[in-house]
Amino acid sequence: MSPRWAALAVIALGCRGEGDKGEPLPESRGDSTMEEEPITALVSPAEAIDEDPAAGAFALTLTAAPATHVLPGGEQIEGYAYNGQTPGPTIRVSLGDKVTVTLVNQLQQTTTVHWHGLVTPWEADGATWMLGGVAPGESRTVSFIATEAGTFWYHPHMNTDQQVDAGLYGVLIVEDPAEPRVQNERVIVLDDWILPRPENGAIDSQTPDSASPTPPHGETGGHGESGDEGLWLVNGLIAPTASVPSGEALRARVLNASNRGYVKLSGALGAQIASDQGLLDVPQTPDTLLLAPGDRVELLWSLGAEGVTVWDLPYSHAGGPVAGDESALFLIEPEGDAAATAPPTFAHPGQAVSVDPGFTTLTYTFAGDDGKWFINGEQYPEVTVGQVIAGQPIVIEARNLSGVEHPVHLHGMAFEVLSVNGVAPTSRVVEDTFNLRARDRARLLVTPTEPGYWMVHCHILEHEEGGMMTVLEVVEGP
Repeated sequence: MSPRWAALAVIALGCRGEGDKGEPLPESRGDSTMEEEPITALVSPAEAIDEDPAAGAFALTLTAAPATHVLPGGEQIEGYAYNGQTPGPTIRVSLGDKVTVTLVNQLQQTTTVHWHGLVTPWEADGATWMLGGVAPGESRTVSFIATEAGTFWYHPHMNTDQQVDAGLYGVLIVEDPAEPRVQNERVIVLDDWILPRPENGAIDSQTPDSASPTPPHGETGGHGESGDEGLWLVNGLIAPTASVPSGEALRARVLNASNRGYVKLSGALGAQIASDQGLLDVPQTPDTLLLAPGDRVELLWSLGAEGVTVWDLPYSHAGGPVAGDESALFLIEPEGDAAATAPPTFAHPGQAVSVDPGFTTLTYTFAGDDGKWFINGEQYPEVTVGQVIAGQPIVIEARNLSGVEHPVHLHGMAFEVLSVNGVAPTSRVVEDTFNLRARDRARLLVTPTEPGYWMVHCHILEHEEGGMMTVLEVVEGP
């Protein structure tokens, strides 16, 4: 983690702040006995510098290395970071660009990098079924074309729960030049944190390729079992404030990078213009938005002189809404008294919900508890590999027989949600990560395009590492 991130984290976690108008920074809407904290600025993570000057190309050397995280009260614990920062550098490319990334591994264990939500060649995906990882001291270069505009992210896919929890994650943005420019933008990465116990050690004190290095966020893997036991940080800060000129628009690209914590956004959320796979077919104005681990959402505000607070409502993957105080995630403080103007207009596709074709190609049944998790009664890597043909639409039926929720993630392909428990959505929903609530059944329409062996798994990372992952092979058509 960068010294700047660590220093800001200590400042933010140690006290409570005042806004520009002299009002105390809200910790929750209920009563609070906390002392006032100095306000902190909400800025986007530093962006990656393009190493390839050619038009239509982007190149980056991404180094995974040990980093010292400084926690509240000054505690230091060893973790990991990409290019010395957590969140890692934001990669910003244009639609159609060729993206080339060289992963340099300076860890003491094997790692990879997975491009979550992007369609890449299978060899570039970063999963290790039939492919090895990048060994300590080694490097690997992968390339892919940015074929879909939207907000995506990257993280390891080896010892995934431990390495992501250690601080290895970042955002990748694919911009469509045809979209309108928004005057202000913030990349917002949410992650929850549990203070470590004194007996916890450093990750790199483990032997190479250890299956269970000590997590830097605490004994539980850093994230509260119910998602509301940890302390949520926004780009490494508590309830930071984005200062934006009044009369202008703000686009927020929000990622939930937690291992297992759910975020339920509430407050004046503006307009939701996009989700996992880019622009929504129809923009929404939700009162609340649930972000499961791995989810992304894009929000758009047209700001006048009135400030905005975005709240987190307590939520558990073991039962949905839970008791507890809602807390402020971040604030937007307009500068000046200009009135709000019409926000930029995006070309939302407006496609209708697809008709369910009535057949089922594959069924994935999610079940388990107490650290043992299954898909179709099997635990990864001892799984039956399904096989489908590239270019041919398939329907996956995902069934959750367990008493907890599972964010279902498919590598290398997006899917349309046809129905949940037999009920079709009111507008078209296209995702790469879909939260399957306890006892629910969802039907997903997929047209795979890239041959290879693609992972299907729960994105609660302890569930994935506990066996809740399988493999779908896509083969060339006749």
